[in-house]
Amino acid sequence: MLKKIITTLLSFSFLLCGNFPVSIFYMEEAKASSFNSLGDRPFMGWSSWSSIRKKPTEQNIKDAADVMAAKFKSHGYQYVNLDDYYMLDWTTTVDKYGRWVVDPKKFPSGMKALGDYIHHKGLKFGLYVTLGIPQGAVDQNTPIEGTLYHAKDIVDLRKGQKVNFNFKNMYAIDFSKPGAQEYIDSWAQLFASYGVDYLKIDGVRNQDIQDVEAWAKALKKTGRPIHVELSNNLDIKHASTWKELSNGWRTDHDVEAYGKPTLTNWKKVSRRFDDAAEWHKHAGPGGWNDFDSLNVANGGKDGLTEEEKRSYVSLWAIASSQFVIGNDLTKLDDYGISLLTNDEIIGANQSGVAGKRLYKTAASQVFYQKLPDGSYNIVLFNTGPSSQNASVKWADLGVEGSAMVHDMWSHQDLSSMDSGFTTELSSHASRMVHVIPTSLSGNRYTPYDVKISSVPAAPDWVMVDRKDQNSVTITWNPVYGAESYTVYRKTINRFGFSSGYTLIAANLTEPNFEDKTATFRAGGSYSYVVTGKNAIGESAKSPKAQSDSQSFVLVAIPMMLFFTVIILLKLFSTIRDKYQLYRTA
Repeated sequence: MLKKIITTLLSFSFLLCGNFPVSIFYMEEAKASSFNSLGDRPFMGWSSWSSIRKKPTEQNIKDAADVMAAKFKSHGYQYVNLDDYYMLDWTTTVDKYGRWVVDPKKFPSGMKALGDYIHHKGLKFGLYVTLGIPQGAVDQNTPIEGTLYHAKDIVDLRKGQKVNFNFKNMYAIDFSKPGAQEYIDSWAQLFASYGVDYLKIDGVRNQDIQDVEAWAKALKKTGRPIHVELSNNLDIKHASTWKELSNGWRTDHDVEAYGKPTLTNWKKVSRRFDDAAEWHKHAGPGGWNDFDSLNVANGGKDGLTEEEKRSYVSLWAIASSQFVIGNDLTKLDDYGISLLTNDEIIGANQSGVAGKRLYKTAASQVFYQKLPDGSYNIVLFNTGPSSQNASVKWADLGVEGSAMVHDMWSHQDLSSMDSGFTTELSSHASRMVHVIPTSLSGNRYTPYDVKISSVPAAPDWVMVDRKDQNSVTITWNPVYGAESYTVYRKTINRFGFSSGYTLIAANLTEPNFEDKTATFRAGGSYSYVVTGKNAIGESAKSPKAQSDSQSFVLVAIPMMLFFTVIILLKLFSTIRDKYQLYRTA
């Protein structure tokens, strides 16, 4: 997929001379989040909140997953995120350890089954939580899992309630008390048992940093890679803290137009221009600014003109915001789909560079990304009420001489521009272009072949499930830039000894493989690693995943007996030798 985006973005008929290799910025070259090694690039997915709001069900989330897999997964979208209102009223109903209870009427099969459904589509499963401990847990003084402590041992009723947008009554936790961290640990383990890959933590304020730290620790302890997103309207003064503890943070209030018949409006969207300018320096591999969801594909329900919708997506793309669809996926219009699946625009969003604002006037703004190969992505916006020209001067970008211009929305090559670029824009319209200074090739104007110069990242989240007595299924997350995958296996005997990894499957184009030679062996197991490949080469190996976990009875006890016998034989031999020596004496 990444190759498709890069090739589309760079294979222009007017490109520079000769075989000129371009350095593409791959995310694995950059440092990910310090606490969970995720968030190499802005996440792409869908959230239930904008369109479903208070009425999520097992079926409408499955329906969304079906559409995501069919229409959007091939363009890089991965996450299906269930937001609020999936739980029972926690002021009275909590589980035996004081955590929220999933509403069995809305989700009769439970969260684990829903997560499995989403994963089998090759997608990731997201869920929602707010800070604190529920009133129901405190009233019932529920035990904290794995400890001798109870809810009343950790609650701090002196402080105000935590922000919650549903049933309220989430009480503060005193993290100086024993059992406090363990309570959050138990909740994180519960989410991990569902198969959660993403967690939105809502209602975060400056005074909640200790709570967020507790959740970051707890999620890391699960051993499961879980993307952490903080919401909403976070304080930029604590940007370094948000980045240390999460993979993304909402920079403003919700984009939804509450109380209106539409999902959003231009006033809500245009607030993000200043957000993009102020927050850009805090975004990068490991953590990204989150401007909220994209509501551009439900026709008039969106509350925007077609030009406003395109500007909406262009701003999110140039700023490298999290790229989250908010629309009802069962009622998509063709224009909206075209906006959300334009691979050149997605390429800008996934470039790893958060765009900066170059100009701001009363009625226009220009943002740009300077890419590692020396080229630029630029968006010119008309933010005013009437048509006007918008311009960018190459000199203001530090570009000397002329540059060649390509329209990223229409995929049209324009021409070489001597000193800048000017375009006429209607009200709230925009133009997004890719610009290549001709100085990169000594100011020559002949075509060349673009060559990608990096291998893909290692696949992650490899899972092994035994299908029957003779076979297992291996699945993993698809990797940007991988044209195929290779699977390696090693066999581990009941004593824990194994050979090295050997190749068992190559040139796989889907992120799954059935190993039909993995015969079940009591006490033994199989270990698998996966790599991605493209024209440049093969990635590093994925983290290993193992089948048929060896039991203590079948492995540890035989090994203990084996070494016990050796020790007893040695002891017997020593006693015998001493006895014979005694008799001789």
